[in-house]
Amino acid sequence: MTSEKYEEAKQLFGERVQALRRERGITQGQLAECLDKSIEHVSYIERGERAPSFETILDLAEALEVSVPYLMNVTHQADVSTNFLTELQTPVVSPALVEPVEEPINTSKERRSDLERLQTALEAIQELQSLANEYGINDVFQDNGGKVLQVLIQLGLRISPGREGNDAIDAEKNEYELKTINKLLSRSVTTHHHLNLDILAKYRAVRAWYIAVYEGIVLKAIYKVDPASLEPKFSYWESRILGGMNSIKNPKIPLGLIEKEGELVYPKENEQA
Repeated sequence: MTSEKYEEAKQLFGERVQALRRERGITQGQLAECLDKSIEHVSYIERGERAPSFETILDLAEALEVSVPYLMNVTHQADVSTNFLTELQTPVVSPALVEPVEEPINTSKERRSDLERLQTALEAIQELQSLANEYGINDVFQDNGGKVLQVLIQLGLRISPGREGNDAIDAEKNEYELKTINKLLSRSVTTHHHLNLDILAKYRAVRAWYIAVYEGIVLKAIYKVDPASLEPKFSYWESRILGGMNSIKNPKIPLGLIEKEGELVYPKENEQA
C-alpha cells in the first residue's frame, strides 16, 4: 500500500467509526471508556490521524455493535484498498519458497514423551478439579476457574449459587464481587458484557469487591474495594443507561483506580518482597 493510500484508508476508517458512533448516539467520551482509551485517542482515530491496533479494532466493533468486516467496509470510495487489515499484515511467503520438511517436527519418541507429560498433567488437573468442586467451581478451564479457585482459597470464600452478578459468599452469607485481571494484557477490569440497572444494583449492594491482579498465571495482588469507592463509575454508567442505552457493553474500571482506592489484602505487608 502506498503512503497516500494508507493515509486515505485511515481517513476513511476514521469517518466510518465516527458515523457509526453518531448513529448509535454514543459520545466520544463514552466510546473512549468502552475502549479503555482517552478521548484524544478516539478523536485521533476519527480524524484519521492514528491507525488503531488490531485489538482496538476488535474493541471498536464490539462497542459499536457491528462485525469487524462491517466496520472495515470502506468500499464506497474508489481507488482505496478495501482490505485494510490484509494490507497491514506481513505478506504471505509463497509455498514454492519453503523447503519441504522431510521428517515430522515431533518424532514418535517425542510424541510419546508429550503424551506422558499430558497424562501426568491431567492427573494433577483432576485433583485440582476435585478441589474446585468443593468451592462451587464446576470447570477450572471455564471463566478463569483456576484463578478464581486460587482467589477463593486465599480469601476463605465460596462461589455464590447461580453466580448471578455476585460471585462469592463468606460463612455469614455476605456477597462479594470477584474479578481477575492479567496486567500483561490489560490495565483495566472488565465488568459485565451487558451491564444494566439490575446488575448495577447488585454491584452496589455487595459487601466488597475483590480484584485479583495476575501476571500471566502468577497471582501478584488482591485488592479489596468498597463499593462506595466505585460510586463515581456506577453513577456515570447509570446515567448512560437511563439516557437510553438500555445496557452498556463491557464497561471497565482502570487498574490505577483499584490500586488507589483498594486495600491490599494479598500479599500481606510482611509477605511482600
